[in-house]
Amino acid sequence: MTKKFSRAMLTWVLIFAVCPLGAEQSKSQKSKTAKSAATNDSPVIARVNGQPITEADLDFFARTLKITSDELPQRREQMIERLIDRQLLRAFLAQKKVASDPQRLDAHLTQLKTRLKARGEDFDKLLAKSGFTEETLRRELTLPLDWDEYVRRETTDEKLRDIWKKRKHEFDGSEVRAAQIVLKSDDPAVDEKKLADVRQQIVSVKLSFAEAAKKHSQAPNAAKGGDLGRFGFRGKQPPPYPQIAFELKVGEVSEPIRSPFGVLLLTVTERSEGQLSLEDARLEILQILSAEMQHDVLTRERAQAKIDRP
Repeated sequence: MTKKFSRAMLTWVLIFAVCPLGAEQSKSQKSKTAKSAATNDSPVIARVNGQPITEADLDFFARTLKITSDELPQRREQMIERLIDRQLLRAFLAQKKVASDPQRLDAHLTQLKTRLKARGEDFDKLLAKSGFTEETLRRELTLPLDWDEYVRRETTDEKLRDIWKKRKHEFDGSEVRAAQIVLKSDDPAVDEKKLADVRQQIVSVKLSFAEAAKKHSQAPNAAKGGDLGRFGFRGKQPPPYPQIAFELKVGEVSEPIRSPFGVLLLTVTERSEGQLSLEDARLEILQILSAEMQHDVLTRERAQAKIDRP
């Protein structure tokens, strides 16, 4: 994970130099922005349990995401919500007394500076060009390191083994081959009823799934019997396809399910078990678990936080 994080930081710092927000601004305007960030004079756009989030914070965050000043108005609300989440996470980690080893960040930044130097770039000059300081950068990069520390502290080997036992097919490289029947009218309730009738014909062997797909499906692969090909739990097919398919036995037909793509019937025609071990999948499990834990924490913290939007 260290190498991946260092590459991310390298990209992040280069963003400041290559694509700063509001690149058309004058030097005096950029200086003013930097001063606001440093002195907290920037207008407050939200408060989270009394802690302010400012326009300067939004500007800084936009830079890290390579969002231009032209794009910012359309993405402003989404980014403010993300900044609120970040503040909630910081407060949560502080309350839990979680802090990563400062030497980890020192090591990352040392590696970053070395790699920039090898590319003929100067870390301090790139950062100065952005109008921000190493202290600001350190604060932002500390958050993912602290969260990583929390996840590792909470995720025991016993918990990993339990997740592996319950959700093995998500991580061991298992694949299924599935087929679909999709209806996409303006009335999902009507589509559900029709697909329930179609399903009954299939399970009573009056009609094969492939024949039903050719006859009824409105998906582009209808002529191929609804064949979706082979896929694993992540990557190739969007939700809810993997979640449904991996719960089916070969030959089993799902109940009608509403989705963003229409009302679906799914069946699994082939299944192959994966060969990866828990150790092979450990990093991926930690990454997925980290995202799930963060979602749960933010849902809980938002429900009890005082969030003001002036």
